[in-house]
Amino acid sequence: MTAPRWTFAALPVGLYLLALSLACSDKSTPAAPAAPSATSVTLPNLEDMLADKVLGDGAAPITIIEYSSLACPHCAAFHTSTLPQIKTAYIDTGKAKLIYRDFPIGTAATSAAMLARCSGAKFFDLIDLLYRTQATWASSSNTTSALKEVVAQAGLSSALVDTCLSDTDLRNGIASIQSTAETKYGVNATPTFIFNEQQTLVGAYPFSTFDGILKGLLP
Repeated sequence: MTAPRWTFAALPVGLYLLALSLACSDKSTPAAPAAPSATSVTLPNLEDMLADKVLGDGAAPITIIEYSSLACPHCAAFHTSTLPQIKTAYIDTGKAKLIYRDFPIGTAATSAAMLARCSGAKFFDLIDLLYRTQATWASSSNTTSALKEVVAQAGLSSALVDTCLSDTDLRNGIASIQSTAETKYGVNATPTFIFNEQQTLVGAYPFSTFDGILKGLLP
């Protein structure tokens, strides 16, 4: 197999061990699709739902690819604490864009990822809500019910949730995104960040770590 043209940034042993403590890696068997609701709900086009979700200017010189699991506590820490700083310093200023891709760990994360992609233009607002409320649904004994309560805050109906979670093509598409991450980039934990396909960082590091990498990639 031909070696990829991008390279990973080497981390000292100490940082590598720290990364392992800052990332989620356990995976479980995907849940069976939910039973469809009797109420008819039209979802967005499948191609649109599975398209890359981009935060920022598509022409920004720095591309940050994030592979994340909505049920991962380290991913939640990044989204609630570090991403707002990156957004202010790099994304809102047109220096960088973030491409969010799903790497769900566990059945609850898969369901949450499906709902985010069924939300259309509300995608980034919804994943922000899901990360902030992660403790209320990620370990619930009734994930679907817990998720319905959360996403209702964003205007998603119970019928939409049922229809979305019964969409096998969407579920398989998310699994394909995850599989590509594993084979193309060697992703096996979340969050994983790839900068301009040149450097990789695994774990929820503080803003100062991202700032150091991003400054070095500015034209």
